[in-house]
Amino acid sequence: MIFAYFLALGFALLAIGVVGVAASRHFIIMMLSIEVAMTAAIVVAAASFVYSAGGGNVLELMFTLWAVASTGIMAMVAIYRFLVSEGANMDVRELSKLRD
Repeated sequence: MIFAYFLALGFALLAIGVVGVAASRHFIIMMLSIEVAMTAAIVVAAASFVYSAGGGNVLELMFTLWAVASTGIMAMVAIYRFLVSEGANMDVRELSKLRD
């Protein structure tokens, strides 16, 4: 029964992330929404691992998945710093002008 709650939490977080990406046109908000969706993947993967392995060591799995998510955050910070140094607007529709 608890597995279903974790799946519901994961799907709710995924929905929040998808709505955040679809509704916002600001680069930082979109990246943070992607991080929320990645957190949903972590919750679902950890719940599935515990359910299928019968309570195995989920900490190794969670640390691995959190490392992947933190790599996404570092990439977001690097892209943000580059865009700010170039004087770009953070509106996603305006980012296409950087190609010129």
